[in-house]
Amino acid sequence: QLYRFLGYDAELWPTERPQHATELAVQAVEQGATLVIAASGDGGVRETVIGLMSLPAEDRPRFSVIPKGTANVLAKTLRLQVGPFPDFFHACLKQLFWSRTLPMDVGRVNGEPFTCFVGFGFDAAVVENVPSQQKKLFKEWAFVTAAFKTFVGWDSDDWSFKPYDAPEMRVQATDEHGKQIDEKAYFVAVGNVQDYGTKWFPFMRGARIDDGLLDYIIVHTKDMVELLNISRMVVTKTHTQHPEVLAFRSREPVMIESTQEPIPLHADSELLGRENRSKITLDSGALHVVY
Repeated sequence: QLYRFLGYDAELWPTERPQHATELAVQAVEQGATLVIAASGDGGVRETVIGLMSLPAEDRPRFSVIPKGTANVLAKTLRLQVGPFPDFFHACLKQLFWSRTLPMDVGRVNGEPFTCFVGFGFDAAVVENVPSQQKKLFKEWAFVTAAFKTFVGWDSDDWSFKPYDAPEMRVQATDEHGKQIDEKAYFVAVGNVQDYGTKWFPFMRGARIDDGLLDYIIVHTKDMVELLNISRMVVTKTHTQHPEVLAFRSREPVMIESTQEPIPLHADSELLGRENRSKITLDSGALHVVY
């Protein structure tokens, strides 16, 4: 209504089912839209981006976000949400009166686009264990409580503990300086943004959505004490100094392969299932984002 009041030809298209935002994004472009705004959380944002990325680069409209989800990581990265709660009015005013545009990188996992991050192993198991009702009630804190339950393996049905057993992976990459990387890992995170779900976890401290690079964090241990220590160091922004952590950046394809059973993975906090082998690629400057 605010856009229309100010004279813009704006339409509101609500989604009706999962993946509907992907279809609507394509339909909007076919009907002449020059700006597509996803009023959603990061999952709905990703669905919209999947639709836009299915179009030729020259046909993609500008893109923006109105925060309306659990963590709203992309909106916070773009400063379209400045507090702990979604602020629709703030986002609209920025888009209308103080907007800027930048070419945003879009990552891909097995060909599927993502805007914020991808995780293999533990954090994907956390995403799998977050009840949808808790996401609505507790926002990003639902992921924190689910992370604790996943880590200690708490089973509320029989009141027992079965600590998380991290699957072993192999990571093959070429970093931004041309160095070849071939490492064993028990946790792999890929970031296009700095914060990994919440401001409390600035995993990718130097990540930028317009630098033509993806940031990687891999952890070489599954020792519970060391993992707890690394988690503590994330909060103090010193985790990359831990001897069992390797951080690097790359613009080249990166392969992540299970040495055992298929690995759970997620993109932008949406579970993608389990894979034995995954490929991460990057489309630099693929979308022009208004913020």
